[in-house]
Amino acid sequence: MSEPLKKSVEVRLRSTIQHPKAKKEFFDIRTTGVLTLKGEQPYLVYEEVQNEKAVRTTVKLHEESALILRSGGVKMRLPFQKGEQQTGSYDTGYGTFMISTNTKHLQFKDGHFLVHYELIVDEEVVGTYKLELTYSEAE
Repeated sequence: MSEPLKKSVEVRLRSTIQHPKAKKEFFDIRTTGVLTLKGEQPYLVYEEVQNEKAVRTTVKLHEESALILRSGGVKMRLPFQKGEQQTGSYDTGYGTFMISTNTKHLQFKDGHFLVHYELIVDEEVVGTYKLELTYSEAE
């Protein structure tokens, strides 16, 4: 069993969030992270600060599916499968509730990951999200 390959990367995360009856929100975050290759499977790990709390994000990347795990200030599990609805979870600190993602578009190639999805709570779409993640080797 070979050791996973790890390298430092520059990460850019751009997201667009559209909640029903609300203005679109845009976020553009730049940070550094670590890209780990376990066999052929890439994992990207980075930290960001949300509401003054550190959030560690792990993204399991694939061409057909992806998984975003957040821990720390936000605890969330968001699974994505091209053209399918998947069940995830969100921990509020007062309890965990089930959420679903309906993946409309998913693309991953050469350090560029793009996903469009609807976030569903109690069978109701609470937002439409577009998430673009790019990474390149740190200098």
